Amino acid sequence: MNFPVTNPTSWLLALAVMLTAAADTPPKLTCKVTRTPDGFVHKLSHPPSSSNCLTSWEYKNGTVLARYPDYDKTIVQSLTDQSLTLKQCMDNIEYSRNCDSDTDFSIDNKPKLDRENVRCTYTCSQSDLEASQQTPVTPKANHLNQSSTWLIWLGVAVVIAVAVVIAVSTFILYKCKKKKAFQTVNYI
Repeated sequence: MNFPVTNPTSWLLALAVMLTAAADTPPKLTCKVTRTPDGFVHKLSHPPSSSNCLTSWEYKNGTVLARYPDYDKTIVQSLTDQSLTLKQCMDNIEYSRNCDSDTDFSIDNKPKLDRENVRCTYTCSQSDLEASQQTPVTPKANHLNQSSTWLIWLGVAVVIAVAVVIAVSTFILYKCKKKKAFQTVNYI
């Protein structure tokens, strides 16, 4: 049905309806990956539109890295509702968000789920991979390593000292018994 729109008021009304519809559609979700001193930050273009969202971050092989607010502490440095910081470089992370809509209802009167997915891609360079595998040694950790080395040497010294004491004691007892046996033979 085509209706000729000749009245300027009709034009303004049509323009207002189109702008309202455009304002209701959320911007497309995007993801940007940046290397920082803290790790590899995967930042989303905007946070969830609702607090009733289930979110997850997964590696390309299906390994779950985080489901907000929980995350794998061996791989993930930190997690917010809009970002994930990894300790190591991972080239292809998928973010998914399922939110209950507070206003839209389906035909069977259940809330609609707004689903969004975005793939965070990053090409890990050789230096990124090497930086991911390095674990800085703090002075405290280095102190513990020196202490444990010192304790090992102390243990070795104690074992050697005990062995020397046993050997000398055995030698002395052997000499005493031999001398006593020799004296008994001389008296006969």
